[in-house]
Amino acid sequence: MRKDDVFSIAVDPTRNRIIKRLEEAGKAAYSDLLDSVDTVRHLTSTGNFNYHLEFLLKNSIITKDGPVYKLTDKGLEIARFIKDVDQSWSKLEPKLRGENMSIFSCAERFEKETGTKMLRNSRSFHGMDMISDEKRVIGIIAQEDCRGEFFASYQPLAVEDFKLCVKKGCKDEGNMLILAHPDLKYYVSPTMLSQVYQFLEENFGEAQIFATKEQPHPLLFRAETMGKDYIGCAFMIAPCVF
Repeated sequence: MRKDDVFSIAVDPTRNRIIKRLEEAGKAAYSDLLDSVDTVRHLTSTGNFNYHLEFLLKNSIITKDGPVYKLTDKGLEIARFIKDVDQSWSKLEPKLRGENMSIFSCAERFEKETGTKMLRNSRSFHGMDMISDEKRVIGIIAQEDCRGEFFASYQPLAVEDFKLCVKKGCKDEGNMLILAHPDLKYYVSPTMLSQVYQFLEENFGEAQIFATKEQPHPLLFRAETMGKDYIGCAFMIAPCVF
């Protein structure tokens, strides 16, 4: 059997279910196997099921003993392979379809739309997976992570309350244009704020800003109010402190 045939068995739902059923039961009749794949057949015909059954017989993965079917030694090995794949996938799927998939895809889209270079790996930030830009100014996290203790003291801010002002930079940096908020003792880059705010509005329809008022913390940008879930990501922007 070719390598691609083995993988086709692992990913094909009908062949996969037949093997799993025989691995669980030891042996099974035709009607039992047909029932075991009924949930994945959808609108496929019994003839389609027979095609897959014949494929497994032809490739010596199952054998027929009178009215019942059983796994061969090769079939038992493939059943173990499928089980290993299932166990690995159960650990990997939440990362691929949940937090990491959303933040990596959003990071790619954000980089494409804004030109801000994003790193290709995630790092841990207070227990959260975060993708940052090269200067560690912008971070992208899963919006679900906003439920964490780190954000417990964050409060909403109105974007219209931010005011442009000029601050003298350190050493030879010259003057810096920054955004100040009356409730904050620190500032935010107008470029970073506008990029993230616009990205959230264009891709998710809305943008919300949250911050801690007592001490400098990264500003948090979401497409919804805290506690309300959505399909997407959240941003953190490092504060400017003078």
